[in-house]
Amino acid sequence: MAMAPGGIPLQLQTPTRESPAERLRQRLTEGRGRWVVIASLTLVWVMDLLLTAHLERDQSIEPAMKGVVTMVERVGTLVFVAVTVGLMVSLFRGGQRSLFRWGFVYLAFSVLQVIDNIGCMIFTAGHHQGGGLMGLWDVGAVYMESVLVFMFMYVFLDVSTPGGVFVWPSREGEQPPVPHIIDYLFISLNVNSTYGPTSEALVSRPAKLVMSLQVLLAIVMLTVLIARAVSSTS
Repeated sequence: MAMAPGGIPLQLQTPTRESPAERLRQRLTEGRGRWVVIASLTLVWVMDLLLTAHLERDQSIEPAMKGVVTMVERVGTLVFVAVTVGLMVSLFRGGQRSLFRWGFVYLAFSVLQVIDNIGCMIFTAGHHQGGGLMGLWDVGAVYMESVLVFMFMYVFLDVSTPGGVFVWPSREGEQPPVPHIIDYLFISLNVNSTYGPTSEALVSRPAKLVMSLQVLLAIVMLTVLIARAVSSTS
């Protein structure tokens, strides 16, 4: 056994195996992965901006709510610009702690935008008489927005938590693979549709709270969808 100065034996340490989330974090904070992060945030912002603009043009939002929605969108634009600058500086300087702070601020505001859009649909659920089922497109759009926003939230939680928040299954005798964006999309879709996690075990309490919020929003969207479907076909 190797001895340290003074005759004290050194403990032999075996190298620790990185978790799938830690390997994914390395990919996203180095090389081309950094541009994937920026492109993903831009996608979420553009998607919400286009959806809200279309709802305003289609007069699907009540006049009393339009001012609130417009204010949220203006604040969202300012948040997006500020966070994007902060993220780019943190990404290219290698500051992971500040990177996770900027990412949390942006994704938290994105969740608030989803809640705001769902609130607008609740207040307009009884104002869509007739028109057929084609008038339900905005419910579907907000549903998909919720899926994508929470998908990115799960990516963020997984890579920012030591060891990750998910236990990724693997074939017997094989190392768990690095998670892909499709894996997180699969989780988010399952939570939105079946109201529960998938084959990936969830081991983080903050992530459980986020998933619970997604379940509640999905139930509200389902209720709005039923109410709007009845109004559209009556």
